[in-house]
Amino acid sequence: MNTAVSHKRRNTTRAVLAGLGAIFGLGAGYVVGRLLKAGALRTENLGWSDIGAVGIAVCLIGAAVMIIAVSLNARAAGRMVDPDGDRPATPAQTSFYRQQAMAMFLAGAMLATPVAAIAAWGPLSTTLASIVMLGIIAAFLLQTFYNLTVWRRGDELMRQLMSESGAVCFWVLQGLLFLWACAEKLDLAPHLSAWDLMTILMGFYLVISSVMSVRRGFS
Repeated sequence: MNTAVSHKRRNTTRAVLAGLGAIFGLGAGYVVGRLLKAGALRTENLGWSDIGAVGIAVCLIGAAVMIIAVSLNARAAGRMVDPDGDRPATPAQTSFYRQQAMAMFLAGAMLATPVAAIAAWGPLSTTLASIVMLGIIAAFLLQTFYNLTVWRRGDELMRQLMSESGAVCFWVLQGLLFLWACAEKLDLAPHLSAWDLMTILMGFYLVISSVMSVRRGFS
């Protein structure tokens, strides 16, 4: 295939995905803005890690919505499989991408749920907090199923990408968190909660996996 045509198709695919992402981002921003203006969200109870978690959740949910939207067109979905090709995606390939999107969507929803609950209702009663937690656990089990399915159905390159992203995050964050823990123990750094650490972990993993995906030609 002609190189110029290949690059043009790749750029067109990226432009479509970027456009869908912009539409989703504008829509999410509009909804949040209206809720803030109406006083429906209690932001006084939110910290930096809550804002970060919501930002990560929006990225994950937005990416999931884009993948599902693109998968509705077999030819567009085929560009996700092979940006340089011109063959429509098979039903199996479309199903794989939708399962991957569902795993991402559930991850984003789980991240946003605790923050959304506190922002909407303020400090929760034990009963309401338990109900929210049961919903998160159910979503976690379903997301684990989708993750295992994606791992099982993925090819060797996909599995290597997932393994390398996890390994980089583990080794880098292990060192950084060890140093922070030492500084915290010596009262040289502020205390980080488990939620703070989880937000840092998810944000770092999102960045690393995105960079490695671009380098491997997945996006």
